[in-house]
Amino acid sequence: MRIHPKENLYGEYTVPSDKSITSRAIILGSIAKGKTLVINPLLCEDAQTMINCVKKLGAKVKVKGRVLEIKSAKKLRDGVRFDCGNSGTTLRFLCGLVAGSGLKAVLSGNKELNQRSMRSIKEPLEKMGATVALFNYKNPPVLVEGETVRNIDYPMEIGSSQIKSSILLCALKGGVKASVKEDLETRNHMEILLKEMGADIEKDQETGVLTLNKSEIKGKRLYVCGDFSVACNFIALGILCGETTCKNVGINPTRTTLLNILSRMGAKIEIKNKRTLCGERIADITAYKSKLTATHVTGEEVLKIIDEIPILSVLMGVAEGESIISGLGDLQYKDIDVLGPIDEMINEIGGNCRKFNGGLVIKGVEKYKGGEVSVCGDARIAMSAVIALCSSEHGGETGDEACVNLAFPGFFECLRKNSIIRIGKTTKGDPANFMHAFILNKFGVKNFTYSRLLLDDGGTRKAFAETKDFDGCTVNYPYGGEMAKRVPKLVDTAKTVKSVNTIKGVNGYSTDGVGFMLALQNRGIEIAGKRVLIVGCGAVAKSVACALVNAKASVEMYNRTMKTVWDFAKKVKQIKVLEELIEDECYDLIVNATPVGGGFTKGELPVCENLIKQSKVVADFVVDDEKTKLGDIAETEEKITLNGTEILFFATYYSDCILTAKEPQAEEAFALWKEYLNEKEQEV
Repeated sequence: MRIHPKENLYGEYTVPSDKSITSRAIILGSIAKGKTLVINPLLCEDAQTMINCVKKLGAKVKVKGRVLEIKSAKKLRDGVRFDCGNSGTTLRFLCGLVAGSGLKAVLSGNKELNQRSMRSIKEPLEKMGATVALFNYKNPPVLVEGETVRNIDYPMEIGSSQIKSSILLCALKGGVKASVKEDLETRNHMEILLKEMGADIEKDQETGVLTLNKSEIKGKRLYVCGDFSVACNFIALGILCGETTCKNVGINPTRTTLLNILSRMGAKIEIKNKRTLCGERIADITAYKSKLTATHVTGEEVLKIIDEIPILSVLMGVAEGESIISGLGDLQYKDIDVLGPIDEMINEIGGNCRKFNGGLVIKGVEKYKGGEVSVCGDARIAMSAVIALCSSEHGGETGDEACVNLAFPGFFECLRKNSIIRIGKTTKGDPANFMHAFILNKFGVKNFTYSRLLLDDGGTRKAFAETKDFDGCTVNYPYGGEMAKRVPKLVDTAKTVKSVNTIKGVNGYSTDGVGFMLALQNRGIEIAGKRVLIVGCGAVAKSVACALVNAKASVEMYNRTMKTVWDFAKKVKQIKVLEELIEDECYDLIVNATPVGGGFTKGELPVCENLIKQSKVVADFVVDDEKTKLGDIAETEEKITLNGTEILFFATYYSDCILTAKEPQAEEAFALWKEYLNEKEQEV
């Protein structure tokens, strides 16, 4: 899939529900007394695998919109053969449940799962009295035979919430006591849910011992919050490209170590609207574009961010200095190489990463270049690669994006919703980028992404084809005319000027003229019956001329290439063509619609000083951080002056109304311009 670079991004994202909480809620609901309602579950492939397996045990599960209704079986079925797909979580949990229930079962999965080590589950369950047989003493298929289980006091040598949860499930079904001592605190979603459902479970904060006494759990309503691990991708997108907010995300302290790491790297992150629901802490997380510095992650920290290592590595790849991730050499329980694919991914897009035994060394680059990325069938790698490409110079391609469905089926849809692409020779530093981001944010448009597509001479056919993948398109100089040839339908002024700067669906628009009229209206300038001089006869000049003619102004045009203006005057007959500019003429309004005065012509004038002195209003379409000479003289002569930034803002406002199907309102546009100026002043 093609990923385009994004900049000045404003986004508000609703991330998928937490997979860890969903899977635990399903298996607990299958053995709880009464009915359990799981609100807002993540119905991904792994969750469906868990549902299929508990149904085989005899539980009844119905999907009703965004709710799972679960009724436990009166008696669990014996002798079941479980297909756990690619879900190690499902396999480990079921091992504990089967063992504690005194049942016999065979559990296996797909090729990938059957190659993963399950030895870590064998020891604790056999200490509780079950028999656990593994193929080659290591891999699935797993034969579990449960008998009368006994109490266990188990020291966790490996930090694994899945092994801990398997022990708790075995004890819960076996009606015995389980004490688990964790040297490294792991995810505690199972403990929280057990407590919510009535289990007698507590953790001694001084000793770190978790104790589950003989208990019975009852079904209830369980709410699943947003998945922090997935939210981290959008948090990174904000840090790299602008500003993003993720709503209703779980901020369980056993999951959010990454936020501490990003904070010391210099990331600007705010946590707002904190509350607790069904025992879980949730909040809204906002991330802002930030300059990052390198850091070293090791020890307990690295073991707490296994799922976030790919996206952290992407951020380290553009941090100033050399970052190190170490301490993963002894991590065997997942039996997955989490480092090699990250190393390849970062280097493929122009980063500088080196893998060593148990870690990564990542030297920051100023910006990723982009390119084609292989993601090795890993959803975390795939999402991280997409975020990296979004922040790169040229974007790129990802392969095997279907694997993302394992974690977030709507990832690409969420990322591309309300997406706009800007086409031009260069858009770096283009103030229109900031204006679009500001206006759309004020419109309340969320999940908004703004991408740029840089073209060399030509290439508009391919560019237009790519616009179909976006919700809208804006066109920068000099491709308005070429893109107009590709658009099926030109609307209003675009028909006459044969140029577009905004495309929505099959329709092409030219908003410069309408934007200019809004700018005049904002200043209280009446134009009907007034004498206007337009210098230039490009797409912008033509669009402005059409708008002024429609407003009953008397329009005169001058252009160095006379044929261009004569050809245009044949279409718009109300326009008077000037062969030359006469110094002592007096105009109510002079409009410079040429690039003279900016770039390499800085300091030059498109008209003589005397014409400026004899005018009443001067409008200059040149966008520059500093005043042009034309604007400077006009202000010195105390003329009403409209600069390029002001005019561009109103044209951009009108474009965004088209892109969002919003009715333009002059008063709204004026208020937004005032607010935009205030924000710019505060930045200075």
